[in-house]
Amino acid sequence: LRLSADNLNVVKWWIDASYGVHYDMKSHTGGVMSMGTGAAYSTSKKQKLNTKSSTEAELVGIDDVLPQALWTKYFLEGQGYGTDSIIYEDNQSTMKLADNGKASSGKGTRHINIRYFFITDCIARKDVAIQYCPTKDMVADYFTKPLQGELFYKFRDQIMGVVPMETIHGNHRSVLDNDSNDPASSEKPDKPRSSMRAKTNQTKKGVV
Repeated sequence: LRLSADNLNVVKWWIDASYGVHYDMKSHTGGVMSMGTGAAYSTSKKQKLNTKSSTEAELVGIDDVLPQALWTKYFLEGQGYGTDSIIYEDNQSTMKLADNGKASSGKGTRHINIRYFFITDCIARKDVAIQYCPTKDMVADYFTKPLQGELFYKFRDQIMGVVPMETIHGNHRSVLDNDSNDPASSEKPDKPRSSMRAKTNQTKKGVV
């Protein structure tokens, strides 16, 4: 394992969740922290409650890792480093909930316990910021799902510090994707225009 810090004033976190992967249909949280090269902190753990969607699972995943992110920020500030903490997330619906709290809750997410909106208060107080990360660059996937091939080796090298965190790019692939090489499997039926229009309107309003 090789560790180095490019900037002691910026701490980056990648947080991901795999929805309903356990035998009791609970989800799994993965998290990685780096300051440049190598993972100075990583976690992989089963979530404590059942969630109703991948969006909710991702929000619970953020809540699982957030205490460690805040502790790291306060520790570095205690050493005299003014620190910006950035959380990378690959689910844009979860990002809307994290940014806006209950204001972005629709009928599919209004049941979520208020404790999981602690992230909204942290963002408002500028303790952390949340940014979008494409799934192909989500290194926390290494701790939530059975990756294989190119992406597995790239994320492994990224976590172990063989290459810097910012250099990984690749196609997302899982051992569960048995038909990933079948062109026919990637074809999806066209959605009715009305449903697409409704989804677009919801996205613009920030309701999930």
